[in-house]
Amino acid sequence: MLVDINPKILIWAREEAGMSLKQGADKLKIDIEDLLGWENGEQLTFSSLEKIAHLYKRQTAIFFLESVPAKIKKPKSYRNLAVTGGNFSPEAMLAVRRTERYLATARDLSSPDYWNNQYVWLKNFTGKPENIEKEISMLRDYLEIEAGSSSVKKAEDLFRKLRNKFEEKLGIFVFQFPMPEKEFDGFSYAFEQFPYAIVVNNQSQPVKKIFTLFHELCHILKHKPGACKNNYIESENVPVELECNNFAGKFLVPTALLKATNSVDEIFSFASQFNISGEVYLRRLVEEKKITKPVFFKLLDLVREKSNSLPRKNKKQDGGPSMVIQSKSTRGKKFFETIANAAIGGKISYSTASDLLGLKVGNIRL
Repeated sequence: MLVDINPKILIWAREEAGMSLKQGADKLKIDIEDLLGWENGEQLTFSSLEKIAHLYKRQTAIFFLESVPAKIKKPKSYRNLAVTGGNFSPEAMLAVRRTERYLATARDLSSPDYWNNQYVWLKNFTGKPENIEKEISMLRDYLEIEAGSSSVKKAEDLFRKLRNKFEEKLGIFVFQFPMPEKEFDGFSYAFEQFPYAIVVNNQSQPVKKIFTLFHELCHILKHKPGACKNNYIESENVPVELECNNFAGKFLVPTALLKATNSVDEIFSFASQFNISGEVYLRRLVEEKKITKPVFFKLLDLVREKSNSLPRKNKKQDGGPSMVIQSKSTRGKKFFETIANAAIGGKISYSTASDLLGLKVGNIRL
């Protein structure tokens, strides 16, 4: 059966999925001329439309609308575009779309006054370099986090602790979505309306996730949401990235506790006390002029070489966590409980909650 759809929505859906014409055609296993023809108004079969809807992760009915929906807001990319390319990958676009949907749902479930009260603290922060020491001190008090090395010895445990603090104290949702490691370490999603979110790449190691939390928090303090790949060399030419790196570094490794060294082994030993990477500790040394720039660049290659040789913690293949634990890990405790409470309280249907949490209806519980 041939159907007439709005071809402009077909183009919109592909672009919002982060796909070029060639990528779309390749994934659909059709000739690029066929997809181009449909986007120019040619009829297509309903079964082809269903395949397109599945690929672009859209409801089939959306392609019959008269008006093209608005494009989703994307955080500004601060990557080196010459290396990564200018567009977001399909995986990154899906992460942005999921973030927007989750925040819109949370926004609808509570009043504007509720969310405004959640973010009263933000009025006291600017993220400006001249205020960094004062604002880090204020943030420590607000989050109830002591300066210095953490009593939490495992980086994955510290990440979970900090994530809960961000959600409970700051009202910021923290999501973990898969994105190509070479593309983003994470992004901040903070536009006109509360609530806000920080998204970390779930492919990253825990020490990188911890740094990303504070880097993206600085973007929120500055009211400049960004999508970032935290690379010291590239960020030197991007002031806002350098400032956010500096903010995260100072928060995680206070200057008074920074020990100067040109030993790679000691760099990693000191870094482990703060649950950060060796490269972040090395950055702190050069930022605070504990080592010179020539020494920094000499050590940087050695530190990266050692980092690459360290064993990575991979997810267990057999068994693994339950679907409920996986859902909470992806969406965070705050969002999970918001949706579960809404379903239990009758504010949303269990089928909607099931879709949002990626769970069967029978598994939705607090």
